[in-house]
Amino acid sequence: MKSTINNHLVIIFSCLFFTPLSLAQETFPTKPITIVNPNPPGGFVDNVGRNLSIVLQKILKQPVLIVNKPGANGAIGHAFVANTSADGYTLLLTSPSLITQPAIDALYNKNSSYTLNKLIPVAQITSDPAIISVHPETQIKTIQDLIKRAAPQGNIAISSSGTYGATHLPMAMIEHATGVKFKHIPTSGGAPAMNLALGGHVNAVASAPSVAFPQTQANKLIPIAQTGTKRLPPFLEIPTLKESNISVEYALWTSLFAPAGTPAPILKVITQAMREATQDEQFKVALVKSNSTLDYLDGEDFNQFWKSEIKKLQDTVRQIGKVNE
Repeated sequence: MKSTINNHLVIIFSCLFFTPLSLAQETFPTKPITIVNPNPPGGFVDNVGRNLSIVLQKILKQPVLIVNKPGANGAIGHAFVANTSADGYTLLLTSPSLITQPAIDALYNKNSSYTLNKLIPVAQITSDPAIISVHPETQIKTIQDLIKRAAPQGNIAISSSGTYGATHLPMAMIEHATGVKFKHIPTSGGAPAMNLALGGHVNAVASAPSVAFPQTQANKLIPIAQTGTKRLPPFLEIPTLKESNISVEYALWTSLFAPAGTPAPILKVITQAMREATQDEQFKVALVKSNSTLDYLDGEDFNQFWKSEIKKLQDTVRQIGKVNE
């Protein structure tokens, strides 16, 4: 009788603790994973994401799909993931615009469609300077030439991925540091912004090296400055802004996030897969070919970077203040 009762207790406790959720955590993933890119196809986030997905699906043995959800400076894609099921099957690959958009909404007293605490930082993948390039017909050779041409106000037109977007922010920081004012033409992403510059519809554009290099190599655009702490290939002949006496440093990073509430065992699987993927030779070669710089962080290292980046970029938005288009 006692043995029968004990067996029943074992079954009851097994049912309590071996739930479908725990089973899902042990077998994750069992179906395709979607990584949302809140930008149009063709930009630097898209480039990293599509190369990453090829390697991740080999590791996870499930399809990994890149889905573009552009609009509102990335807010549409950001909000979609922030408000989706926290089961590990929908993730976010994004850039600094993730941080800036809520700060912009606060600046303009608007309700934000998402908050940063609704997303969990998983890993940083790449980090690069923005490359500032001009159309050859401008005959501008240096960033100082650009600054001089911009005064009086509005003589230089720039395009970007959106107001306070990842490629607008460095130009807004230059405005704040130098006192000049550019005529800003926002678009829905880095690729459309580049197309405006290539067509001569604007004079200058900031973009990731992976987006800028094919155009500068073909002499369709002329690189004049980079925003990092040091010169990086393939732009070793192009000075940093600080070398040009403009006190601005800025990085275009790509990072992966999961919805808040994603179970720790699932996050562990995703993080381990990210570590393996970013050390995969196929992925590393793809980054080199596209002129993207691997700068992998996860765990506490990424958490510390994330906290400092939130403060830095939100402070920058507040310092620059409202932007009049």
